[in-house]
Amino acid sequence: MTQFIRIIPLAALLMLLSIAGMAASSDADNKNPAGHLGTASEVSRNIKVTQVDNMFLPNEIHVTEGETIRFVVINKGDRQHEMLIGTMDDLRKVAKNRRASPDKNPAEPGAIRLKPGEEGEIIWTFDQIGEVDFTCPLPGHFKAMRGKIYVEKK
Repeated sequence: MTQFIRIIPLAALLMLLSIAGMAASSDADNKNPAGHLGTASEVSRNIKVTQVDNMFLPNEIHVTEGETIRFVVINKGDRQHEMLIGTMDDLRKVAKNRRASPDKNPAEPGAIRLKPGEEGEIIWTFDQIGEVDFTCPLPGHFKAMRGKIYVEKK
């Protein structure tokens, strides 16, 4: 009986360590394909993005894998707009949430909301080669106000 009691805690400890190891490796392997918030000290260049009603200028942007960009976003439209960087699946979910609560301030990383005439910035690091989307997820804007970021190999 004493031997059984010693085995159970050891087995539980080994199971917990195994789960923790899988979670750590899973987090490392599952980086967000869209990238992540960057810091000002990492910025390699600035890219100006202008918001006008129903479009971004430019709506196609080329960056390099590992590059950190400061997007200087200017709203030259007549309405409030957002810029949100992410995967299209994530952007669709946010747009759906904005339809339910359009006045709620954005809390997502890689999002900025600007009134007409305002300027702001997003600092973003692109970790993986591929395509990343950006949009204005506000109601009535999502389908037309989109852009694509092409992340190219170093």
